[in-house]
Amino acid sequence: MIKLNSAIPLYQQVAEDLKNRIEQGEFCSGQSIPSEAKLCEQYEVSRITIRNAIAELVEQEILVKYQGKGVFVRTPKISSSLTTFKGFTYFCQENHIKTYTKILENKVVSANAVMAKKLELKDGEKLVYLKRLRHVNDRPVMIEHVYLPYSKYGFLSKIDMENCSLYEKITEKTGLQIEDNCYTSIMLETNITTEEEIVLMGLSELDAVFVLTETVYLNTGNPLHITKQVLLGDYFKFFMSNKVNQLSMNWKKM
Repeated sequence: MIKLNSAIPLYQQVAEDLKNRIEQGEFCSGQSIPSEAKLCEQYEVSRITIRNAIAELVEQEILVKYQGKGVFVRTPKISSSLTTFKGFTYFCQENHIKTYTKILENKVVSANAVMAKKLELKDGEKLVYLKRLRHVNDRPVMIEHVYLPYSKYGFLSKIDMENCSLYEKITEKTGLQIEDNCYTSIMLETNITTEEEIVLMGLSELDAVFVLTETVYLNTGNPLHITKQVLLGDYFKFFMSNKVNQLSMNWKKM
């Protein structure tokens, strides 16, 4: 506990104790911590000491503050390399993140001029269209739109894709090990949620989102699919490295 005669500043002692309580499971990811007043009472220190301790843990990305809502425990980050192509399901499994997928649409559509060009098809050719709602720790955080050539992957429109890995299904049916034989062309933008996205992701108001559009290619250079992902801005963090391009997703269970 807190030692008044220690050379370690009081706020650092409080921060370290709060950190230990989080690591021991007293406060779970996405859970709010006690109010400043309650923490002052628990630690028998001033409000400024508590605020400095919280600021320290926010700086360490252990806590996160939401204006008007309180202070919450951040969940661990998931990191994945952009130079090594792997899917969403893979990285969640690797980092022991609970995830599941709800299929919103699985149907056959016609390729418009833009899609046809990217997928090297003729205008109007059939595509398999999957619209998926991706969840992390029971929270919907991503809406994904996937378009694949029907001529090669039409079987996907005839099977139950609920809570399935797209790439695992393709491997199962074709034998193609996609994640080891692909590369991507990615465009990243920011936007504000549409009315439909607000409803699907259970939001109460407009929110910021990343919009990541990618064309996935086989190592032969042939396009495999086009994907558009709408990702809640508060849940994802992207960064680049000169040595290795990496993508980090910062999840918070609300």
